Amino acid sequence: MTNSKWIGAALASALLVTGGAVGVLAPSSNVSAAAVKTTAVQEGSTTWSINGTPVALSTINSGGYKLYSLSQVAGELGAGLVLGSNGFQLNDSKGLHTVQIQAGVKSYQVDGEAQQFTVAPVVHNNKTYVELTKLVTALGGELEADTSSILSFARPVGQFDTLHWSADGSLIANQSDAESTLLYKFSQTPGNFDLFSSNSSAVDYAVSADHEWGAFSDETGLLQLINLSSGVVTPLGKDTSVKTDIVWSNDGKTIYFVQGDKQEKLAQISVETGAVKAVLEDKVENKSELRVSADGKTAVYIVNITGTAKNDADSTEDSLTVDYSKAGEQLFKLDLGTKDAKPVALTTALDNKLYPEILSNGTVAYLSADPEGKTANTLKIIAADGTSTAVTLSAEATWSTGVNGGLVVSGLTADGSTVIYSVANGAAPVELYRTAEDVSEVSVSKDGSRLAVVSDGKVLLIQSGKAVQLTN
Repeated sequence: MTNSKWIGAALASALLVTGGAVGVLAPSSNVSAAAVKTTAVQEGSTTWSINGTPVALSTINSGGYKLYSLSQVAGELGAGLVLGSNGFQLNDSKGLHTVQIQAGVKSYQVDGEAQQFTVAPVVHNNKTYVELTKLVTALGGELEADTSSILSFARPVGQFDTLHWSADGSLIANQSDAESTLLYKFSQTPGNFDLFSSNSSAVDYAVSADHEWGAFSDETGLLQLINLSSGVVTPLGKDTSVKTDIVWSNDGKTIYFVQGDKQEKLAQISVETGAVKAVLEDKVENKSELRVSADGKTAVYIVNITGTAKNDADSTEDSLTVDYSKAGEQLFKLDLGTKDAKPVALTTALDNKLYPEILSNGTVAYLSADPEGKTANTLKIIAADGTSTAVTLSAEATWSTGVNGGLVVSGLTADGSTVIYSVANGAAPVELYRTAEDVSEVSVSKDGSRLAVVSDGKVLLIQSGKAVQLTN
């Protein structure tokens, strides 16, 4: 659907509405008829895709130049058009740009700055025609001649990261190369976006299961909630301890996190009251990658085990050694339904462990990586009895996340292509998307039906295996 068409109120006697467009009956009063009178004008039309919808735009060929109906283009872009004593004034629908144009005059103004048409606007059969590219860009739009496509608003330019989906199907991304924090919210239509937030602490956040809310810790340690519809941020509770690896319960009533300067605790906070409660205080440091099962009964996390210091009975400096034989990352499981439950180690191997997830059947999945990089990454599943099996993919796994009780996994093929798979419990992987371009980040919508990726710093929306570019 195209943007809503609206026309500003002005000089009703000078405007004629026909078929949803605005026809101009006369040029501005200070331009003589001779200045805009033309001969040998050929009428026609050219079809452009405007915001994804094909539209036949009225044209004339005048003096070797193709000009487009000012009123029709303005209407299709949702811009306001007013005819006054000094010519035409146009305003884009977001109120960001003001354009002043006079028939028969090459000079025009964009936000108060002088610009030049290649050929002056022409009046033909009581309608004004102008250069298309300069009109579209003056109103803040974007035009691609190669694909005959126009967007009402130009896609933002820059490097982007940190993708999150909201419940209404919008995609939120951070412009990482901006001078200050700029979080944009994109719809599924290119060029349709708004500034979502400029809160520097809210660049990354944990998303609730219903995708209505995000949660993050600010610079003081206070937990903050961000409404993913409005961008409004509100504090939760008064606790200012260090909080990392934030994760929501499936019902949205509780938020879990790793707590403490040394990431030595697991804790939870009530979304309703802000009350903080300890979950695990075993004094084991370097916890991370906390996950909680959908039923709220189980937690899984990683502990980074460092080297063990040893020395002789006299504790001399020369005798001090560090044993790294057992250093590495290990997965632990905690029963949240049992009081004073002790963590249970799920792994003993010294591989690096990334992106743990608790699947709907109770198994635990994670990405296994060789610390020395001598062997390829593998996606592993740990069954209830502790046995581990690898998932066979036609690519080396690089990232995974839990979706609807299963997994979405991305990987690199031998030729450098990126492939994204859906992996349901016990089922063979299903390919969702493949590209020869580098992919640095992947995000999955609430229902798992849509993907978004960051490729070369640009945000791409993936639908039915096809990519739509949302940024430039």
